[in-house]
Amino acid sequence: MQGSRWSIPFRSRTLCSIRTASLWFRIGRCMTVCPLLWALSSSGLLAQNPQDQVPAFSEPKFRDKVWEAGGPMFRDTKSGKLILSVTIQGEKTISEHSILSKMQSRPDRLYDSDTLNRDINELYRTNWFDRIETRFMDLPEGVHIKLIVHEKPIVSSVVFHGNKRLDEGKLQKHAGIEKGDAHSPQAVLQAKQRLIDLYRDEGMNSADIQVYQGAKIGETDVIFRISEGEVERLWSIEFVGNNAFSTSLLKARIRSKDAMHGVRGYISNIADLDKLAHDREILESYYRSLGYFDARVDYSYRYDDTGKWMFVTFVINEGEQYTVNEITIRGNKYYSAEQLTKGFKLYSGMPFNQGKMAHDARLLRDIYGATGFYFCDIGPVPVYLPDHKVNLIYEIEEGDIYRVSDIRVHIDGQNSYTKHTVPMNLLGRIRPNRILDSREVDAALTRIKYSEIFNKDPSQGELPQIVVQPYGDEFEDEPLP
Repeated sequence: MQGSRWSIPFRSRTLCSIRTASLWFRIGRCMTVCPLLWALSSSGLLAQNPQDQVPAFSEPKFRDKVWEAGGPMFRDTKSGKLILSVTIQGEKTISEHSILSKMQSRPDRLYDSDTLNRDINELYRTNWFDRIETRFMDLPEGVHIKLIVHEKPIVSSVVFHGNKRLDEGKLQKHAGIEKGDAHSPQAVLQAKQRLIDLYRDEGMNSADIQVYQGAKIGETDVIFRISEGEVERLWSIEFVGNNAFSTSLLKARIRSKDAMHGVRGYISNIADLDKLAHDREILESYYRSLGYFDARVDYSYRYDDTGKWMFVTFVINEGEQYTVNEITIRGNKYYSAEQLTKGFKLYSGMPFNQGKMAHDARLLRDIYGATGFYFCDIGPVPVYLPDHKVNLIYEIEEGDIYRVSDIRVHIDGQNSYTKHTVPMNLLGRIRPNRILDSREVDAALTRIKYSEIFNKDPSQGELPQIVVQPYGDEFEDEPLP
C-alpha cells in the first residue's frame, strides 16, 4: 500500500488578504524598533545635547566578538590519541561487561570527547546510575579512561502474596516493575495503584493491596500483599426522577449493563465503578444536549448479603427544558440572514437540540464552502437567559473566495508505480481555475481513502490527505511537505 499527500494551492479572487498580511508584517517591524529607541533614550545612551551624542552603533572590540561567538576555544590535548584502556569502578550489581557494551569508546580506538559524552548519556538513559564521574590518565602513547559509577538501587525480586483469581504473569505485566529495574519508592507505589486499577477492571472493587516491602529506600525486594475480595456484578440498574425519558432509553445510553434481574446472569455485567462515574457524565451530557441545561445526575449503589451483587440507582433532577428564543446571524456580508437560515432545523420557539444546532452549523459551512469561502469560520454560541430560554448566535468570519491555482500530487512508498492521473481522477470536479468547493474536497478525500489503492492503516504509514495552502510568494518557491 502507498501513502499519499495532496496539496491544492489556490489564489484569491481579490488581493485583500495578501495586502493585509504584508501591511501587518511591516507594522510589526516598526513596532519592534520603537521600544528599543525608548529604552536607549531613558537609559541616557541617547544624549539630549547634540554635542554629547555618540554614534548609535560602534565597531565591537575583539574580546566582545570572541565571547559572542561562544568564548575562546580550547583544544582537547587527548583528542586523536589511542585509547589504551577503559575501566569501570564502583559497579555492584551491574556487570562491567554490561556497562562497556553500551559504550563506543573502547581500547585500540581513537579518543573523541563527543563520542565519550554520547557514551555517558547512553549509560544515564539505562537508569542504572545516579552519577558517573570520568577520570583520565594522559600519556604520550595514549590515554587511559576510568568511569566511576554510582549505582541506583536495583530491584532484586517482585513477589505477590494472596492472589488467587489473577495469575502472577498478569500481575507482573500490569505492575510495570520487575527484577533488574531501578528501584525507587515512587515506582513501587505507582505499581501498587496500577494493580488496584487492574482488580477494579476485573470487578473486584473491594480488593486491598499493601506494599509489605519495597516502599522505602534500600528495600530492593518488593513484596505486595493482596486481598482480592469478591468479583462484583451488577444485578439491576434503576432510574429515579426521569420524567422526560424512559428507563429503557436511558439504559441504552450508558455503558454499564446489568443482569436484568437474573436473565443475563454473568454476561457483560462486571461492576466497574469508573464506568459508572462515566455513565453519570454520559447521562448529564445527553440531557443537556436536548435543552435540559440545569439537569443533574448522581448515583448510589448497595450490595446484597453475599457481597457479590450490586444494585445501582441513578438519581436524576431534570429541571426545565430550555427553548430557543431567537436566532441571530452575525458577520454575514455575502449572503443575507434569510438565505442562510432557509434550511435550518432549529427555529425560534422550539426546544433546544444540540444535534439540530450542529446540523445548522454544517449547513452554513456548506453554503459558504460551495461558493469558494474555504476558510470561512462559523461558530454557534448559545446565550442562556434566566427564563429557561436560549439565544443562538452564529458568528461568521467569511474570509475571501478562492479558486484552485494548481494541483500537486506527491506519492510516498517503495516501488511506487501509481501514475499521477490515478489520484487526479478521484478529485472529481476539483480542477485548476474552478471555485474551490469545500464539499468537493471532503468528497474527494473520502473517495481516495476508500479507493483500495492507498494506505488506510495508520500503523503502516501516513494516511492520504489533501492539504490546501494559500497561494502567495511565500509558497511559490518552497517545496510542499
